[in-house]
Amino acid sequence: MENNNYDFESEDKNRENITPGAQENRNIPEANVPPAVPEPRANSDYHYSYTGNKSPEENRKQTKKRGLFVFASIVIAAALLFTGAVAGVTVVDYFRSNEIKSSTGNGGGTQQTTDTLPENSVKLQIQDSPAPASQVGSANASSGLETSLISEKVKPSVVGIVSEITSDMSATAQGSGIIMSQDGYVITNNHVIDGANKITVILESGKKYSAKVKGKDAKTDLAVLKIDAAGLPAAIFGNSDQLKVGDKAVAIGNPMGMELQGTVTQGIISAINRNITVEDRVMTLLQTDASINPGNSGGPLVNKYGQVIGINTVKISVQNYEGLGFAIPMNTAKPVIDELIAYGYVKGRPAIGISGRDMTERAANYYGVPMGVLVDTVDEKSDAYAKGLRSQDIIYAVNGKTITSMSEIQSVKEKMKVGQTLTLGIYRNGNKFNITIKLVDEATLDSSSSSPQQITPDILPTP
Repeated sequence: MENNNYDFESEDKNRENITPGAQENRNIPEANVPPAVPEPRANSDYHYSYTGNKSPEENRKQTKKRGLFVFASIVIAAALLFTGAVAGVTVVDYFRSNEIKSSTGNGGGTQQTTDTLPENSVKLQIQDSPAPASQVGSANASSGLETSLISEKVKPSVVGIVSEITSDMSATAQGSGIIMSQDGYVITNNHVIDGANKITVILESGKKYSAKVKGKDAKTDLAVLKIDAAGLPAAIFGNSDQLKVGDKAVAIGNPMGMELQGTVTQGIISAINRNITVEDRVMTLLQTDASINPGNSGGPLVNKYGQVIGINTVKISVQNYEGLGFAIPMNTAKPVIDELIAYGYVKGRPAIGISGRDMTERAANYYGVPMGVLVDTVDEKSDAYAKGLRSQDIIYAVNGKTITSMSEIQSVKEKMKVGQTLTLGIYRNGNKFNITIKLVDEATLDSSSSSPQQITPDILPTP
């Protein structure tokens, strides 16, 4: 029965009076009752791990839990679930829905089609691959530079990053970074510096600088640091859209920390636009068989011309599998990096402001509810909350189209901008109704309400 004039105020009052054990009259599982283990999924034993050592915050928590002093110089970050194994996803756009498209202008380079950044803001510059005739030092012009020349060209631009929490429960993490500009902008991964209150950048020469965080973004795992220096050897950044499977790929970084600073490994581009799920984020990455190890996080993946075309970030972590590393493409990273420098965060990322879980067909049939997304949390600063969306609601349609998963909501939202409206079909207590909500800027929301849930609802075991 349709009811488009639902009394949200009355529902809120009723919700306050719900006692433990009374939730079953809503036909969906209690939030605090763990559902049965979901049915096995293909490849669910694959795990992705960040290629840096654990962030200071992760190490601090681990140290506190174990009561030990733990250094992270040789520890891989916590295992991250493969696509399909993570069922819960926060409804946010991890790469901007209005992502800046690549367009090659005269003289090469990737330009922004809609430049909304401050005019005087520092921007990352991307260059097209050079014409074969311009190649220098290669035995074969079409094959690009030899690895030794690539190493000589890029290594001075690769730095070590030491992140520390200086407190009673101290922790240290080490990773890599890339010098973006002569005046001290350095690119790295967010997980390398997350939670740190002291960050040190170490140049190839061994000179150390105290660094400040210019901006960071957990959703894309990118961060920009600033050190007080001039005349630094900035890297040259290439157009990742021009890559082909089989192209040479060189990774440079600091596996196991500064003891192996400037390690160079070589392979090929194994795949392009590889969609994987890392924690609660769907990331579109470059895949390579160039060896990427703990400590390489934030370091460059370089093409055959000595141009940085990716930022190393994750690797597969499971026995019997090797040569599966991943990097953030530069054309994907560029708009994020530019906004981190300009604002300290990514603006204009549309969000509904909820977290939720896919309601499986088995669970839906068992509880007699429609398939869709079971809402776990609703950010109180969102328009969705103002319009009455609440935890334990089931979203079964978007803009009149039936949906059965969070990814379907994402695919609709990713094509929209902040301020545009979505009509959500809601199921609650046997009633179906619609609410129309505005997409909000994710930066305005409370991150606490966007924490992902790692479990897919499923029916409880049959007695």
